[in-house]
Amino acid sequence: MDSLLPATGTAEYLALLSPYVPDTFVNDLLPCSRGRGRPPQFSSAQLYRVHLLSVLTPVHAFNQLVRLLAEQRAWRRFAHLSNRQAVPDVWMLNQFRERAGVGGLRQINEQLLAPLLPSSASEALSLALIDATDLEAACSGHKKRPPGTIRLTAPRRVGARSNAGRVVYI
Repeated sequence: MDSLLPATGTAEYLALLSPYVPDTFVNDLLPCSRGRGRPPQFSSAQLYRVHLLSVLTPVHAFNQLVRLLAEQRAWRRFAHLSNRQAVPDVWMLNQFRERAGVGGLRQINEQLLAPLLPSSASEALSLALIDATDLEAACSGHKKRPPGTIRLTAPRRVGARSNAGRVVYI
């Protein structure tokens, strides 16, 4: 199937999407703390754009994304990162996601969807959107399970003498 859009994750695709990211809205919604200490190195909009890179590129893990940001100029340009050495680390991305929370990310999604949704009820428009922001990860709490017992299907020999060199099944 031919698409009018460039391939996902390419420089052309990111350049096409970049104007639609609401940077001022994100910065107003999640202002950086201006307390004591060192000023924040990255704005909320920059950290949100790096989060978008984890969805818009083939890299889906923050560790690998942070490693590849230094090599990918188009990704840094999309995230408005001016220096290849100054990229956010995984801790900053996780802290931003925790600070934004589900409610903040939902408000950003609503801001992105506002131009697509009808402004009045008189407009007859059908639109279906998939929103998976509240879905839990598909993982169970038990990563490793102890091995189960193996049952033998052959009948057990009774009365046979054991040999130290042979394996005895029970």
